[in-house]
Amino acid sequence: MLFKLDQTVVFQIIPVLIYIIESSLCKVSETEGEALYLTAGVGESVVFDCALEFPHNVPIPYILQYSKDGIPIFSWSDRKVISTPQYSGRVTPVSDYPKFGKGSVNLTNVRETDAGWYECRLYFPNRSPSSALNGTWYYLEVLGGNLLAVPPTNKTVTEGDTVTFTCITKDKDARVNWYKDEVLLIELEELNARATISPEGSLTITPVSMTDPGNYKCEIINNEGETQQASAYLNVQYKAKILFSPREVYFSYGRPGTLDCHFRANPTLTNLRWEKDGFLFDPYNVQGVFYRRNGSLYFSKVDESHAGEYTCTPYNDLGTEGPSAPIHVVVQRPPIFTITPHNLYLRKTGESIEIPCDALDGDKASRPTIIWSGRTAIRYRGIARLSTAAI
Repeated sequence: MLFKLDQTVVFQIIPVLIYIIESSLCKVSETEGEALYLTAGVGESVVFDCALEFPHNVPIPYILQYSKDGIPIFSWSDRKVISTPQYSGRVTPVSDYPKFGKGSVNLTNVRETDAGWYECRLYFPNRSPSSALNGTWYYLEVLGGNLLAVPPTNKTVTEGDTVTFTCITKDKDARVNWYKDEVLLIELEELNARATISPEGSLTITPVSMTDPGNYKCEIINNEGETQQASAYLNVQYKAKILFSPREVYFSYGRPGTLDCHFRANPTLTNLRWEKDGFLFDPYNVQGVFYRRNGSLYFSKVDESHAGEYTCTPYNDLGTEGPSAPIHVVVQRPPIFTITPHNLYLRKTGESIEIPCDALDGDKASRPTIIWSGRTAIRYRGIARLSTAAI
C-alpha cells in the first residue's frame, strides 16, 4: 500500500514539473522571438528602447535592470546608477520622451564584445511579486570592427590626475591620429606636450588641466587607406577657483552698482562667501544689497557705507582654491559746479569773450574734467575764451 501511494505521488508530481519547465521554455522562446534586433558599428552608440508599465498605470518605486546574456550589467533606482566595470560610463538613461520609453538607455562607444542578447526588466521592491512580465529582449549586432577593436569611452577625472583613452587597433601596422574637438592633437602645443600615444594607439594625458575638457577622437588608417573613427568626451572636475579680480571698482553715489566675482567651478557652484574689510558680508543682513544668481553683489543705491575692501570665495562639492585678491570699492559723488556761466553774454562783433566755469568732484578732493560744447579756442581750468564773437 505504501509503495502504491508513492507511485501515485510520483505520477502526480512529474507531469506538473514537466508542464512548468515546458511553459518556462516556451515563454523564453516566445520572448526572444519577439526581440528587437539592433545594429551598431564599433565606436558608435545605440539606444535600447524600453517602455515602463506600472501596475494599474500608477507610478510606484521601481528598479530598472538591464542584463546581457543573463548577467546584470546596469541598474537604475531612485536616480542611482550602478553598472559593471565593462559598461561603466557607457550606459546612461535616455530622457527623450515620448520618442523613447522611460526605461530606455543609451549605450555609447560600442565594442565588438557588446554583441549579444540583452533584456530590460522592471522590478517593484515594495510589491509582491516584485517582477512583472514586462521585460523587453534585444539582440545587438556589432558591425564594422575591421580596424578598431576597443574604442575610447567617456571619462570624468579631477584636475591634476592622469587619464587614458583606449583606442586599440586590430592592425598593428595601422596609423592612429588623435583629435580634440576636430583639431589634430599635434597642433595643440600645450596639450600635446602633456600627451603620449601608446604603440597600440591609446592616448594618455598627464597631468589633466581644467582647459582639457572636450571631445577626443581617435582615427585609424591602415596601409590600404581604410579609416575608422571613434570618439569620447573628457569631463574635468576641479575646485572652485578665482579667475581674476580687479584692484579697484568705482561706484557712483546714489546709483545702482554691481560687484562681480569672476570664478570657474566644476562641479557647479554651491556657495559663495563675501567678506568686507575682513568680516563676513551677508547681503541678507544689509539693506539694499542683494545676491545675483551668479553670486555677484547688487547694490540698489550706493552710499559711503559700501566703500571698502571686498573679497569673494567660491565653493563647490570639491571645495575651493581660496579667496580672491582684495577688491577696493570706491564710492564717488557726482561733481559739483563751483562757478557757472551766465545765461546771456553781450559782445560786439570782433570782441573777445571769456565765459568762466569750474567744478569739483563730490568729495572735493580733485578737479573733474570739464567739457564745453560750442566754438571755443582755449580751455584752461574750465574757462572758455572765444577769440571772436559771432551773432
